[in-house]
Amino acid sequence: MLNETAPDFALEATNGEQVKLSSLKGAFVVLVFYPANDTPTCNAQLAEMSLSAQELLARNALVFGVNTASASRSGDYCLRKRLTFPILSDPGGAVARQYKAFTAWIGLNRRTVVVVSPEGSICFYEKGKPPASKILAVIDNLRAPAEA
Repeated sequence: MLNETAPDFALEATNGEQVKLSSLKGAFVVLVFYPANDTPTCNAQLAEMSLSAQELLARNALVFGVNTASASRSGDYCLRKRLTFPILSDPGGAVARQYKAFTAWIGLNRRTVVVVSPEGSICFYEKGKPPASKILAVIDNLRAPAEA
């Protein structure tokens, strides 16, 4: 998927807004696909991203969690865990499937982090739980030529 045009989507966010990827052009978009709320690894990954959200925002990067739970259920989770970014509700995993981040046999997202460039192409794609520092470094490397 790296360097491909990111599939567009429109999903409901925990803040009540409809998020459409194509309307976010001009910013980096970090999509954190994860299986479920309130599991140890998911909690740790989202907490780390939440702690790094200000650094990402300073680099013109917006962060979104993505899972198959309803927006209201994930909204409660965001409040309890004090996450600083919204979670997008992808019931049935249609968007996750487009991003090859879905495990059909269990019906949940596969842990995957995708960064979409301001131009709309996928500039980072990694399965698992890459550290926020790696995502920040990728964004910094991509921003450096434009700022020179």
